[in-house]
Amino acid sequence: MNKDFAIIGLGAFGRQLCKELVEQGAEVIAIDSDEERVNDVAEFVTFAYCCDCTKRSALEQLRLNEVDRVIVAIGDKLESIILTIILLKELGVKRITARAEDESVKRVLEHLGVEEVIDTRELAVASLGYRLLSRSITQYVELTGDHSVATVRYAGKVPSEKLADMNLRGKYSLNVLLIRRGKKDIVPTKDDCFEPGDSVVVFGTKSAIRRLDKKIK
Repeated sequence: MNKDFAIIGLGAFGRQLCKELVEQGAEVIAIDSDEERVNDVAEFVTFAYCCDCTKRSALEQLRLNEVDRVIVAIGDKLESIILTIILLKELGVKRITARAEDESVKRVLEHLGVEEVIDTRELAVASLGYRLLSRSITQYVELTGDHSVATVRYAGKVPSEKLADMNLRGKYSLNVLLIRRGKKDIVPTKDDCFEPGDSVVVFGTKSAIRRLDKKIK
């Protein structure tokens, strides 16, 4: 992978996505208005900036129109999301992925010209082929030519093995970004497992996601 990404918003999802993209060889610019969050990722991303992305002067200095894709992962601050996207478009950023966890917000972002709108809680499948081939993949968003983020529903009747024992990274080069359990987001550790009803947000190649789909159905 030889891609450049900028991720705006370093909450649980944004931070973990930074980490996984870097581990897959991408250049990542991490941005947040919270200095503590920025410092938390500064040691492993390419560049980390603390700034208010709703301010045009701040965004202009970052030259985000030169990266392959900007991912707006701000979360539920609607005004900040909209202002940031408007400014990104005005500054010439063409490929934008944005996070929206409400259908009305999704429609607003699509009207603003956002290329990809993702919902990390309950996401619609972006590929008809994946919808037809799998009942457990509830979202699929392609980030690069071969790497994607997908949400896979764990259909087991009992808890899975611990992640350390499943060894998804070693076997499939697949990274678990989040486990969504009801309304709770869990940044997984090696001691966590999948429980019935969990939605698992993963990052990896298309083939690795298919293999996971078969494993946890």
